[in-house]
Amino acid sequence: METILKQLYEDLRGTVLKCSALGNFQQPLRALMYLISFPVGAKALVNHQCALPDQSFYKSQPDVGEQCFMDSSTRRPADLLSSFATIKSVMNNLYDGLAEILRSLLKNTNTRENVLQYIAEVINKNASRAHIQVDPMSSASSGMFVNLSAVMLRLCEPFLDANSTKKDKIDPKYVFYGSRLDFKELTALHASSEEVTEWLNKNKPNNEENRLLQSQETTSSGQPSESYSFICECFFMTARVLNLGLLKAFLDFKHLVQDIQRSEDTQILRDAGLLQQALSFYQLMVVWLVSRIGGFKMPLPQPCPMEFACMPEHFVEDVMELLIFASRIPRALDGVKLDDFMNFIIMFMASPEYIRNPYLRAKMVEVLNCWMPRRSGSSSATSTLFEGHQLSVQYLVKNLLKLYVDIEFTGSHTQFYDKFNIRHNIAELLEYLWQVPIAKEEEKGVYLNFLINDSIFLLDESLNKILELKELEAEMANTTEWEQRSAQERQERTRLFHSQENIIKIDMKLAMEDVSMLAFTTEQITAPFLLPEMVERVGSMLNYFLLQLVGPQRKSLSLKDPEKYEFRPKQLLKQIVNIYVITKDGRSYNDQLFTEAANVLRRISEDPRMFDDLGKKARSAASEAMDAEAILGDIPDEFLDPIQYTLMKDPVILPSSRIIVDRPVIQRHLLSDPTDPFNRSHLTPDMLIPDTELKQKIEEFVRLQQRKQEDMSMQSSSKSSIQSPDATTSRWLVVWYYSKQEADVLLRHTKLWKLKIHSFISFDLRLRQWILLIQDVA
Repeated sequence: METILKQLYEDLRGTVLKCSALGNFQQPLRALMYLISFPVGAKALVNHQCALPDQSFYKSQPDVGEQCFMDSSTRRPADLLSSFATIKSVMNNLYDGLAEILRSLLKNTNTRENVLQYIAEVINKNASRAHIQVDPMSSASSGMFVNLSAVMLRLCEPFLDANSTKKDKIDPKYVFYGSRLDFKELTALHASSEEVTEWLNKNKPNNEENRLLQSQETTSSGQPSESYSFICECFFMTARVLNLGLLKAFLDFKHLVQDIQRSEDTQILRDAGLLQQALSFYQLMVVWLVSRIGGFKMPLPQPCPMEFACMPEHFVEDVMELLIFASRIPRALDGVKLDDFMNFIIMFMASPEYIRNPYLRAKMVEVLNCWMPRRSGSSSATSTLFEGHQLSVQYLVKNLLKLYVDIEFTGSHTQFYDKFNIRHNIAELLEYLWQVPIAKEEEKGVYLNFLINDSIFLLDESLNKILELKELEAEMANTTEWEQRSAQERQERTRLFHSQENIIKIDMKLAMEDVSMLAFTTEQITAPFLLPEMVERVGSMLNYFLLQLVGPQRKSLSLKDPEKYEFRPKQLLKQIVNIYVITKDGRSYNDQLFTEAANVLRRISEDPRMFDDLGKKARSAASEAMDAEAILGDIPDEFLDPIQYTLMKDPVILPSSRIIVDRPVIQRHLLSDPTDPFNRSHLTPDMLIPDTELKQKIEEFVRLQQRKQEDMSMQSSSKSSIQSPDATTSRWLVVWYYSKQEADVLLRHTKLWKLKIHSFISFDLRLRQWILLIQDVA
């Protein structure tokens, strides 16, 4: 019988060799299902030495493209949707038939082992499909692997219930000791290959070794000897098939079409049914992974259990890629329980000790961005994930801020630019969460500090790059000198020019969006802006931006096509003015900049009255600040903060180094770096020790100096013969006093250079503004 059946299978193979989804594959499929219903037929099939070739280099018949999509640009959308529906229908019929054939062969104890071994060989021999570039002549096609993905998901259906009741039948030891699939070359979630080997050698019991040896021996003889359940084998095989099939197709699709909204014609990947089957599988995946560490609860156990650390990284990456893709397909998430995915993301996005790859943790933020109600378009489906979840309320903002810091170093050669894109995604989420709201005031202060740091850096970098770009433009415009340069030098300078253009576009876009977020934040929450540790920081940033936009060098920043570089100075100025009105900063005041800013606002048809009022208040505050500094005179060193070298108002003792600093100064430092700046030991705000005795001394010193000043004023007023200086003399006296004060500060900073001063920006800005004041007087 096997000889006869072998020839029948050869004939069936010939009938479908060039058959497309629109061809007559149903009859051969039914014939195949009938033949394997007999034990001898099933055995003859699994013992057959030939397989269907996956020859994608010739077209199958009838050609799907010609039959369904000819002249598609001139056809009605309804006609095209009808064609898509036809293809989906016939493909689902094919998937159902193939799954039924495999299910029948797997139920038969005489054929199960051959089927499992066949699927394992397909996976192992196509492992290179995970690479960015795939050789089509040595690997199966995407079509074959997408089909296999759909079939494997159907085989998993019996254990993909909503409560994951069968998860305990999935043995994690399969990854380490299973003989069928090769997991050795896959990147683990956290453990290195050396750590995996060491852990296995230390924890492998003798009976496990014997079982492995026995398994390897009996498998080679073709007997069913594996002790792992079918659910376990099917789970891991499906995970590998999806990684090489469906998820690889998603990745290729993203490379082909960057904007998902333009992808209406790749409907096979937009099949909501197929996506929801995959989501059900990956829901089981996350529940099973979390069960390795005790379930969905925080904080995570330390250290990370090796059973979790050794799991393949792509298990989690595939979950995130699928969620991102499905979130952008209309109605693909309808009816899908997202709670487990949300909990998983909150638990691990800020846990580098569990998931080492920072890009994988950043991908979790991308998923959350897709789920923001205002983006997903289904607020009822996703808003409860942010507002009603216990883990969200407790840990979401905290972990987003932690990732914001951790992402500083990704380990990639592109980390410098990557971090700003990732942080931008985090900032967008935080902007949404302020409105929910679930963030604490101290968390908002931390976020504000990060946003200010990035805004200053990005804008400063962009503006400096504009100056460099204009120099290059001038070089290239001077055709006489340009043509005299060598071809290589011209090529290098041109390449540099285009590189600078790209950098400016990226940095300026992010800077503009960061300032927009700051402006938005000031409208929603004012308290963090007015914290003692933040007022000067915010004021310094705003003054610096104002100096760039309306100061003496603003004309040098003019561009022929500013929109090309995402540079919108008018919009930027308006947003900065709005922030000023909220923060009312006047400590780094420069009257000339405020006046010029008001003039610019008038020219761009904006009402400058609020800003004019702020200028008057700032002028008064600056005068009072200078008078206050003049009254104090020479301040004893013990009263000066060793970081900023300003008079301390609330001195505190650092518990480790025992250095005394001003509380607002050290709290500003702790917003971005939770360490003692003098010895790098761990430090948090609650660890600061108030120095009440020193505080009393400082307050007494201030009172004494004020009394002295009052006495001097009384004596001065009694001498009527002395005339007041005219306005010009007064201004020169102000310049002289300011220069003396700044020189003193510079001298003190120089003495403290070896103490690793961390914030010079405020001092630097005051010095620049003092120079502007001198220029104004001159």
